[in-house]
Amino acid sequence: MILIFLSFNIVYAQSESTEINDLGIDKIKGIWTIDLRPTPNAESYLKEFSIENIDGKSFSGKFYDTEFDNGQFNLNWGKIYFAFSTSDGNNSYFQSGYFEGDKVFGISYSPERKFTLPWTGEKKNK
Repeated sequence: MILIFLSFNIVYAQSESTEINDLGIDKIKGIWTIDLRPTPNAESYLKEFSIENIDGKSFSGKFYDTEFDNGQFNLNWGKIYFAFSTSDGNNSYFQSGYFEGDKVFGISYSPERKFTLPWTGEKKNK
């Protein structure tokens, strides 16, 4: 039984490593300029999203000038999907989205503020 478990872990780790390399996850590390305009016709409202450390499917960084918590990737769908959370002391914010080419597409949700906001961005220094 232990041998089966160890074999599964080795195969899973190799598969995870291959997924990470195949999707080019290292390319997303850095600073992204995010447009958080409240409506499609509003003027741009730009903030930074930085991905500073990547460890397997976990990552850390900052969003909207705040360090985020619990950054996680999902690499099972042919794109790099992500999710993380932030807080401003009074409200929690849940962010999720995906990277496609040199763009990032996301959505913010705050249950306390009762709003959902889609956003887009591009890498700052390509």
